[in-house]
Amino acid sequence: MIRIAICDDDKKDRNRLCGLIDKYMESKKIEYYLFQFESGENFLASNCLPDVLFIDILMDGKDGIQVALEYKRINRNILIVYITNVSHKMGIAVNQVHSFGYLVKPVVEDDVFKMMDDIFQQMNVNFIEREDENIVSFVLEEKEILRLHAMDIYYFEYFDHRVKVVTKDKVYICKDKITDIAEKMEKFGFAMSHQSFVVNLFYVEKMSKTMLQMKNGAQVYLAQKRVATLKRQMMITARKLGDDGGDEG
Repeated sequence: MIRIAICDDDKKDRNRLCGLIDKYMESKKIEYYLFQFESGENFLASNCLPDVLFIDILMDGKDGIQVALEYKRINRNILIVYITNVSHKMGIAVNQVHSFGYLVKPVVEDDVFKMMDDIFQQMNVNFIEREDENIVSFVLEEKEILRLHAMDIYYFEYFDHRVKVVTKDKVYICKDKITDIAEKMEKFGFAMSHQSFVVNLFYVEKMSKTMLQMKNGAQVYLAQKRVATLKRQMMITARKLGDDGGDEG
């Protein structure tokens, strides 16, 4: 499973690149997640942990070079591809941030497909092996074994001596202990926000003193004493995933 982020304040350009990447990935039958951001600030504020970042250099607010410099401190192994229609800015970007490559606007299919080929050659990814590494198993009430991809899970909720497994498509009930689940899922970027909840940090959209809002719209309890710890865990998860990605490449 590969995670790709596109950051561009021009919606038309962003959607065009998104469509071409979709076309490439589907033609290769590769499992992927593709995320779009309309500003560098939105990208940095998110919990997105991409393997590859396509980012426009010229944007309102923080430009692509500033954003890349900041994000490289969190995930130094990310592959960054700049997109721009201003050629002289490219040299500045390459000098300040070790980018993987660049695309000139308006992007065309041949250039995007060639860039994607180069990216996968650099990463040297065995997608079948990576997929297996991200599959987790749980025992359902019916004693059946449930196998899910970690990134398909939003959160776990303990209730009445059972645990809800809330995914993108369905809610399952399993018999595993919530503390065991927390330990098992930690390496995938999950953490306990409350004694009854284990959340996927990637899918946390907003945080208050007592609640987390997930990207599927759900509200999850957050114990006040866990607020600072949870924020730290988000940063630790980002660094860890970055290091792991580098080992595989």
